[in-house]
Amino acid sequence: MKGFTDHDDYLHKPTKHKDWRESFYFNWVDLQAQVSGFSTIGIVPNAPKREFVFALFVQDTPEFYLTEPEGPIPKDFYQALNDGQLSYELVNPFTDWRIHYQSPRISAEIQWRSRFPAYDFGRGSGTSWGRHLEQSGTITGHIEYPDGRTHHFKGYGQRDKSWGRRNWHIDEWFALQAQFDDLMIGLRYDTVKGKGHLSGCVSLATETTPLVKIQLETEFEEGTIRKPIKAQTQLKDKKGRTFTIHSQLIHPVTFARYARPFKGGETELFEEMVTHECEELEQTGTGLAEWLFTHKTK
Repeated sequence: MKGFTDHDDYLHKPTKHKDWRESFYFNWVDLQAQVSGFSTIGIVPNAPKREFVFALFVQDTPEFYLTEPEGPIPKDFYQALNDGQLSYELVNPFTDWRIHYQSPRISAEIQWRSRFPAYDFGRGSGTSWGRHLEQSGTITGHIEYPDGRTHHFKGYGQRDKSWGRRNWHIDEWFALQAQFDDLMIGLRYDTVKGKGHLSGCVSLATETTPLVKIQLETEFEEGTIRKPIKAQTQLKDKKGRTFTIHSQLIHPVTFARYARPFKGGETELFEEMVTHECEELEQTGTGLAEWLFTHKTK
């Protein structure tokens, strides 16, 4: 937890910039139970609004929830992270979080517990956060259905947290979070005005090593919407270790696409739950792959 205090798991005092945002994010995968998903809550106090997102994939059935209530942010921390349908509960800073979700179709509870220390992504490209941390954990959860059925799952999960000014309309970005039995690889690669900026690390229980080089190849699905379906990422860390990772969707439904218009174009975001095959580790891991593309019309 180098560079952080327990306070950093709570809300920070914002600057006066309208696009200042603080976000809490989690994802999870259990291949055996055929469960994966992700959730985020964004606090934008100067808009003012909040952003609640929950995506759960059970076998070939997706559950999506997205709402952005406008209005003053509740002063109570736990009320700020609760809209009555989706809520986060901080049990112990940097150690234990719980997610609660309720809809007419399902009720879900997920507990995230840390397995590696949090890692500071630093400044990055300077466009998407003032501070950004990521942390690998284990997850346990269950889903309850109206007919009384209960679906249990467990596995690995990642969380990240960022605060500061957020520019959603840079050229593009790629993010990867890959969980393996003994290590996690997390990265963000921003392209801003044609220049690449890499942030990330190889994380173990005993040490964290920054990434220094990336080479990315993305394969797209044919069609009107160019959805990424596979990626090959070649990485090198500060110790000289290399990792070649082949990523692909767990299932055709395990993704979400968001498109936001802005003055001068549209930003398109794909968030996908994937498997990660690492050549050097000879292991198949799980986690996230995420792409953002900005399409400018003028």
